[in-house]
Amino acid sequence: MSKMPVKESFISYIARSIKEGLREVLTYNMGRVGLAILVFMVVMSIYSIIVLPGDFPAMWRYVTEPPWIYNPRSALPSWVEYLGFDVSETRTYTAIRPQESRVIINPDDLFRYAPEVERALGARRVALIGYLEVYRVEYNLDSRSYPQDIIVLFNVKASENVNLTNIRVIALLYVTRPDDVILKIGELSVSLNMLNYMKATHEYFSLPYISYYNLNLTLEEMKTYFNIAIFGKPITSREFESLRGTYQITLVLLYIGIDPREISRLIADRSLSVSVDIKVLGTSYGLLGTDIYGRDLFMGLLFGFPVALTIGFLVSLAIVAIGLTLGVISGYFGGRIDEIIQRAIDIIANIPLLPILILVGVAIQTQGWTGWPALSIIMIILVAFSWGGVAIISRSMALSIKSEPYIEAAKALGASTTRIIFRHIIPQIIPYAMAALVFGVPSAIIAEAGLSVLGIDHGLPTWGRLLADAQANRGVAYNMWWWVLPPGLLLGLFSFAFVALGFTLETIVEPRLRRR
Repeated sequence: MSKMPVKESFISYIARSIKEGLREVLTYNMGRVGLAILVFMVVMSIYSIIVLPGDFPAMWRYVTEPPWIYNPRSALPSWVEYLGFDVSETRTYTAIRPQESRVIINPDDLFRYAPEVERALGARRVALIGYLEVYRVEYNLDSRSYPQDIIVLFNVKASENVNLTNIRVIALLYVTRPDDVILKIGELSVSLNMLNYMKATHEYFSLPYISYYNLNLTLEEMKTYFNIAIFGKPITSREFESLRGTYQITLVLLYIGIDPREISRLIADRSLSVSVDIKVLGTSYGLLGTDIYGRDLFMGLLFGFPVALTIGFLVSLAIVAIGLTLGVISGYFGGRIDEIIQRAIDIIANIPLLPILILVGVAIQTQGWTGWPALSIIMIILVAFSWGGVAIISRSMALSIKSEPYIEAAKALGASTTRIIFRHIIPQIIPYAMAALVFGVPSAIIAEAGLSVLGIDHGLPTWGRLLADAQANRGVAYNMWWWVLPPGLLLGLFSFAFVALGFTLETIVEPRLRRR
């Protein structure tokens, strides 16, 4: 006895159609290229979600907060040095432990283990007693480009029974140059619980530096020259050349306030631990450099991958779903329903979208909405005014299919309206709907980018937002190609992927377009 054929559900039909469609797409070169780019976008989106912190949008907005203030500003990508660009390297020395650590009871102990304190230009003899830690790293400069700054970050860990407010720390920062001149470039005196970070500054070496090199410079002028003075050798009072070679950066920490032997005991039994990160901020950084605020552009571009996919797919899917549904209903039922839907399409087609989006953007910014809520409102507006085209074509296709003899036969056999729509009409419109979906994705992405450039800020670091930031700082950003080109290229690549897929689907659906 033969088995009765199992009826295929609408969902399984759609899944099977998509599977067969993908197999067909892979037979075309354009289809393979488009799918490869799409897979790359999906992989980068997943990677972005994994590696970026959940509060990254807020972190991106606060340009005067960590971690951006610890990065070089307007830095080129690090790989440009292999193309012949003359850049100084950004180096981070992480979790450094002290090379010297001991109790000192007189100045001679201090000078023995940290001779920079006594040998620096303009050094004054000090008499300090406490617990000493000395950190040293070496930085090699082989470029004519001057590093921007030196920053020290402190990581303090202590058990609950240690009162950090009773322990004071004197932090002294020195640079020993290749010409054996030692500059004191930083000093900090705080309670241990307030020890956070310190930066190089001109005020500790300006006067002795001017005197040593007999320069005709004021202290205010030295303020602007400070990084050049650290890493350069004066030719004239206002001309320097970079001093190439190996620089030794020395950090001296002196713990005072309580018995230094007690501090030694706390460190020995690991009740107290201090490690440091020393950063030399050069003129190159990371894979894609930084903007004028020191923000890592690679991180901003990385966050843009999932946002681009989300905007593109959700907006395009909603447009196609609404347009397909209303178009089929309009074409199949006709009459007053058709009239209402067609008049609604006429209305939205004649309302200019851009002014409405600008008004909505201003309202969003006035209300202080940021992030996904603000972007969701923009996406809803895009969908509300963009489904008409899909509905018109879906209606014409539904009218054509409705007049076919097999539809009349299905009605005569008692098939319900729902069955006719979902089993006989929509499956034939699905290929067009897929093509419309694919072509709609880049349109949504480009629309968001255009709105960002026009100043409609939703607060998320999208590719369009990066271009908008560059446009807002065009006086500087026009010379920073690494700020403008990558987001523009990614928008182009993203659009090309879906256009390639769209043309491939169009070729599959329309046999006359296939190569003979």
